[in-house]
Amino acid sequence: SSFYAVYHGPDGLKAIAERVNHNARILATALAAVGRELVTDSFFDTLTVRVPGKARKVLTAAEARGINLRFIDEDTVGVSIDETTTAATLSAVAVAFGAGPVGDAQGFELPAAVLRTSDFLQHPVFNTHRSETQLLRYIRKLSDRDLALDRTMIRWVPAR
Repeated sequence: SSFYAVYHGPDGLKAIAERVNHNARILATALAAVGRELVTDSFFDTLTVRVPGKARKVLTAAEARGINLRFIDEDTVGVSIDETTTAATLSAVAVAFGAGPVGDAQGFELPAAVLRTSDFLQHPVFNTHRSETQLLRYIRKLSDRDLALDRTMIRWVPAR
């Protein structure tokens, strides 16, 4: 996770977080439009949806589309969004819940009290390695500084 942060930096991580939350809001909007009850209106990347008596039906429909959802109980299903979630995946999840294809997010913004306002990842290492090549060179540099057992303390001596 540290190299993930090094590679993406503060701006990249913020963009990923905003995209993940936006996608969760898109799905919430589609589900609410067809009357699905969200357990909470405040969420970041995970929705908990009440589907009285239909949780297994929703899970089966999602599995038929190659999607794994979380079974909470017979009346409740959990859905988590990540940075790999696409519009097609969001639409497939919505259809599994009996909603149509997704549109755009309407509401469900995060409360201002939970939004970060301070700077983070300000060390230069989090702001310099943006290409795969730069990151691999940095990893190699760290590896070369390693004083591991196989490099310094164990010496192989050929048998005589």
